[in-house]
Amino acid sequence: MKILNIKLVFFCLFSLLCCVEEIDLLLHEDEYSKLVIDGMITNDTTSHKVYLSKTRPYLSEKPAKKVTEANVTIKDNKGNIFKLAEKDSGIYKTNNDVYGVIGKTYTLTIDYDNETYYAESTMKPIPLIDSLVYEYDDSRKQYNIILYGKDPESKNGKYMWNVYVNGKLITKTIDMINFTNDASLKEGYLINRRPYNYNIQKYDTVTIETHSITEDAIIFFEGILSEPTFTGNPFETPPANVQGNISNDAIGLFFTSGITRDTLIIK
Repeated sequence: MKILNIKLVFFCLFSLLCCVEEIDLLLHEDEYSKLVIDGMITNDTTSHKVYLSKTRPYLSEKPAKKVTEANVTIKDNKGNIFKLAEKDSGIYKTNNDVYGVIGKTYTLTIDYDNETYYAESTMKPIPLIDSLVYEYDDSRKQYNIILYGKDPESKNGKYMWNVYVNGKLITKTIDMINFTNDASLKEGYLINRRPYNYNIQKYDTVTIETHSITEDAIIFFEGILSEPTFTGNPFETPPANVQGNISNDAIGLFFTSGITRDTLIIK
């Protein structure tokens, strides 16, 4: 454990002399770091990923250490088990033919360094999207996208939206993603306006990716966004112990997401 010596100088009013007091602050080294987990499974047929790393000392400028040689599996409540292989350092992937099913509960299990970590999430129904329309925002000099749809959770659904413009993901960081609390739910109807500076212009092709997510995910993302030191990447170095859903005192989130997509062209 590293010790930082800080000399605090106090001006003594009566003696007019300087008193020096030495205070020892204990800063965590690598052996006191925690496991950080970033994982998701969706209803897309694709290779689903789980990222594993370790927290780093608060004042360290080194990148987060990737966690290798862990045993990672995802199991559904019907007994199906998906084994994740470590394809890159700290990145564990399922086979390409894996997909989640709405209504099923999925459990992530990680065995690492003689410890076992769990997280559980149930995949929520996908909203039925009626249409996407656009309107020109003269103050921003760009087009905003408005989504209309039906909330299958009857005003209790939790959603987030990603935006692709001309095939390029625009919402690369969590602070660019739109969440349910920015949507209007009226009698089970979903209306979501996108006022962000996505710089959508005439003739652009825009794809809106709607995710049905869990309450755990909403709490986690909003907790990160409320951190004053947040930089855009929620899993690089957590500024605080944001509430996640991982057991055994690990940090991070594993969640399920049903996905639907709609595309329009600005004319």
